[in-house]
Amino acid sequence: MRLSSQNNQFRFNFPSDFLSQETHDRLKRFMDKNWIPYDDPIDFLNSTIKEIVYPSISYEGSEQTHRFGKKIEYKPSGSIYDTYNNTLDITLRSVDSNANYFMFQQIFAEYYNNTRKYFLPWIDLEILDKDGDVLYSVVFRSPLFKSLSEVRLMYQAVDVSENTFSVTFKFNFIDIFWELSEKEKRISENIFDTETWDHSKDVLPRERSQNDYPELN
Repeated sequence: MRLSSQNNQFRFNFPSDFLSQETHDRLKRFMDKNWIPYDDPIDFLNSTIKEIVYPSISYEGSEQTHRFGKKIEYKPSGSIYDTYNNTLDITLRSVDSNANYFMFQQIFAEYYNNTRKYFLPWIDLEILDKDGDVLYSVVFRSPLFKSLSEVRLMYQAVDVSENTFSVTFKFNFIDIFWELSEKEKRISENIFDTETWDHSKDVLPRERSQNDYPELN
């Protein structure tokens, strides 16, 4: 009998270069002033991650009408990346007087005011087995901030209960890697690397960079 999938067998964190140095220093001063027990703002934000919604896949084919009115649907000719619903929803616990919520507002503001920052750093998701070993990893490339949900403040609410908010990203590319090595050194194999598709390194770069399109710099 096989084990049912457990929804908590994953590892997801915002990358260390998710914040600019200016934003990092400002948030660090805020944390120090308010005795938030973390050395780094990104560690504090990662500690409040509650759940993530993995995007769905949908194939929208093209339809043609043949003899006697019979309709035939064919697979689409677009990029396989566009078959994914390219939004990534992350739910976080609201903690310390909504401190992490307003920290995300600061990050949003810096990102959109920075005209040289076209995309955010790549975002990684790792799926684990029951022993905590990585089975496969997902890389969301060229992500953008899409939305930050509201937080409701109420004078009549005096109970101490968990409150959450969500952050939504939109990504342009997604890569999925099987972790195939039996040794300590990880060896990954992309599911899109097949003999039937002649891809290029411009579409699937092997190096992680801040900007997926260097010619825009």
